[in-house]
Amino acid sequence: MKRALIPIALAVGVGLFAGTGAAVAAPPIPNDTSPFQLDCPGFQIDVQVIGSSKSKYIDFIHPSPPSEIRLFAVTNASTAVTLTGPAPASKVVRTALNGTVRWAFDFNVGDFVITSTGRNLITVPKVYGTPGVFLAVGLETWTLNGPVYPNAGLTGPGTVTDVCQLLAP
Repeated sequence: MKRALIPIALAVGVGLFAGTGAAVAAPPIPNDTSPFQLDCPGFQIDVQVIGSSKSKYIDFIHPSPPSEIRLFAVTNASTAVTLTGPAPASKVVRTALNGTVRWAFDFNVGDFVITSTGRNLITVPKVYGTPGVFLAVGLETWTLNGPVYPNAGLTGPGTVTDVCQLLAP
């Protein structure tokens, strides 16, 4: 099932193939603090992000022999998120996000492989099937075109929390 998991870190606007072929680190930039909504199965949650993020763009840096092309990494630097469920309960989850998400194209699997380390908020938009919002803590990996559920297809030794389940009415 084709799907896209969009880390909150990507909300700051990451472009592919930037840079000169070498790693280019940017200083942290403030996150857009405009509230927005994310889809959960049967309802939406309100999201407010504060803090800053930074991006590191990498063009075609790969091991020899090439098995993957690393594209970019996005790091939440002192970012916090508040997620609020629907009324009347209006349950609230607040958490710090301090993780990094790395994107690479893996020739062995023929797909984009995304790796999350630290604390990251991962979303599955409604347009890709059953929507979801997940807090990934520790090392988790998934493929862009892989299975969505359970837990958004995240695999690894870290922990995954279904935020939609916590905020359900």
